[in-house]
Order: sequence, then C-alpha cells, then structure tokens
Amino acid sequence: MKTAKCLLLAPVALICASAVASAQTFTFEIGSPVAAQDFRFKAAPFVFRTTGCGEPQKAEISATAQGIVDSGRRSMTLKVAPSSKPGVYGVFQQWDAGRWAVILKGSCGGAQAGAIIPVGPKGFVREASKFFAHHPTEGEIDAALKAFPEGGYK
Repeated sequence: MKTAKCLLLAPVALICASAVASAQTFTFEIGSPVAAQDFRFKAAPFVFRTTGCGEPQKAEISATAQGIVDSGRRSMTLKVAPSSKPGVYGVFQQWDAGRWAVILKGSCGGAQAGAIIPVGPKGFVREASKFFAHHPTEGEIDAALKAFPEGGYK
C-alpha cells in the first residue's frame, strides 16, 4: 500500500515542482498603455512588465528600435521609462515612418528575457510579437522585420 501511494504521489510532486519552476521564468508581458495605470504612459505605443524576477527593481532592461526606412536598416537606442509600479515600464516613439520593431532585452540575476515587438501607426502588434528566454539574435530580428506585410502593419 505504501508503495502504491508513493507511485501515485511521485508524478503529482513532479507536476507541482515543474509548475513552480515555470512560474519563476523571467519574461516580458506587453499591454496597452492603459495597463500601466499611470497617466504618464498614455502616449506610449505599449507598456511592458517583467515577471519571474524576484527583485524587479534590480532587473536590467534595455530597448532599441530596429527598422527598415527607405530600404535601409536603421537602429536607435530607446529610453526605457519606469512606472510607479515595480517591474512596469514604457517606451515612447522616437522613430520615423517605416517598418519598426522594438527589441527588449532584460536580465535578472542569471536569467535573460527578450522580445521583438512590431509597431504600427496604432501601437504594438500583439499577434506578431515574439518572446524569448534569451536576448533576441540578429537573425531573429531580421526575420521579424522581413515578416512585416508590404506597407507595414496598419
């Protein structure tokens, strides 16, 4: 009887342990500016938050805009603006017309997170956004820019 209980409880313990481990994965989540609940972000194309970082104030976050303008590749560093809530940030549009994606890179302790967020005239394009457990590679960024529809996202 004890052996049967152990055999039944072992998979349950494994499932619980994996659920706890996956809940701690460092990543980004994006949302509309209203999600920040901070009036300073209402003009931002999107806001984002970090999850899975035990000390969000110690997370290191950077953002760049990568784009195609007049058939040429452009890149610019963006200012990441923290909100009044720990782990919640926004970026503001500093790029010109063209096809652009915001590249997020983050580190928390030894964990890394990354995201490629395409943006259009109405803000971020959720369904085309990509999230990674590493900083996006140049190949991943190139693929995202090439995936833009002709004329960009509407």
